[in-house]
Amino acid sequence: MVNKISKMNLIIVLLFCGLVLLVTGCTPILQIFKQTPEPEAFTPNLKPDEYSTEIVKLKKVIKSHPEQSERIKASFHLASLYSSYKNPQKDYKKALEQLNLYISLNPKAAKQYDVQNRLSLLREITRLSGKNMERKQAIEKLKQTIKELKQTIEELKHLDRQLEQKRERYR
Repeated sequence: MVNKISKMNLIIVLLFCGLVLLVTGCTPILQIFKQTPEPEAFTPNLKPDEYSTEIVKLKKVIKSHPEQSERIKASFHLASLYSSYKNPQKDYKKALEQLNLYISLNPKAAKQYDVQNRLSLLREITRLSGKNMERKQAIEKLKQTIKELKQTIEELKHLDRQLEQKRERYR
């Protein structure tokens, strides 16, 4: 009888330990399901001329859709469309704005690696493109200055010829 009770207690203890191990082993898996996943990048099979239409649709969703979750998804997708390699009229500055909007609407997104990575890349691209624009403007100013200087040189040459002709007459 004592032997049967100790075997029963041993079985119960082993089952309890197994149950504890099973539950604690599944905890990380259960936590994964509790996290709200980041929406996947919006990569539809759009033709280059369809991007502007799709962008307009997503802007309307962001402005007027009644569900917050749909507005959040739309802002992420819009950021993806603006920066898509297939988009013939990429706009990294607007992509950055939309990604910032996505993060403001979904604060948990700010902690996600992919979002932070994309945010970092877009910030760097917009910073470099801003510098590139400044360089282009400086080059355009230099070209205009060179054009004006060439015109001035031609005027001076013309004046020099006129002076030379007047000197010739007085000799």
